[in-house]
Amino acid sequence: MTIEPTAPVFISVESGMTLLSYEDLTYANRMDESGNTSESDYLSNRYGTSRSGTSWSTGDNPQRRWLIPAIILFIVGGTWLIWSANHYSNPEISSTLIAFSVSKPDSVSLRYSVHTRTPSKSHYCIVTASDYQGNIVGQITDQLPTGHQDINRNIVIPVRAAAASAAIEHCA
Repeated sequence: MTIEPTAPVFISVESGMTLLSYEDLTYANRMDESGNTSESDYLSNRYGTSRSGTSWSTGDNPQRRWLIPAIILFIVGGTWLIWSANHYSNPEISSTLIAFSVSKPDSVSLRYSVHTRTPSKSHYCIVTASDYQGNIVGQITDQLPTGHQDINRNIVIPVRAAAASAAIEHCA
């Protein structure tokens, strides 16, 4: 049976009409050595799977050449994401403000705790006192003692004007 490549052919199916091209009909009529139609060749040519049977192979299909670089980028990006999440969620030094009190007009007392991962290194914290408008009216650098991982500190910050609050600016 030979079909000439003139126009698309309509084949009636129970639910309606189906449009087949000349290429579809030539592949559908191709026979292998045993006399059976080679459905795998037809499907792999039509849908782009390789002849080795793996649809993710990039060798035969130029439309899928992005897959291997995408997998490499996913592995590298995932590794970096895990590292950065672990690194930044466990900082070298962390501080917590426990309490402050403005009992005198010329000073503010501050109580805070510090946790370090490397107690052998020298660390410091910068603490500030602010007035009602948020202006810094007092600031000191508190040198932390070495050899302790968890440190509780009580310090007094001298101020140049009436203070309303105190805060830990930075610890390093």
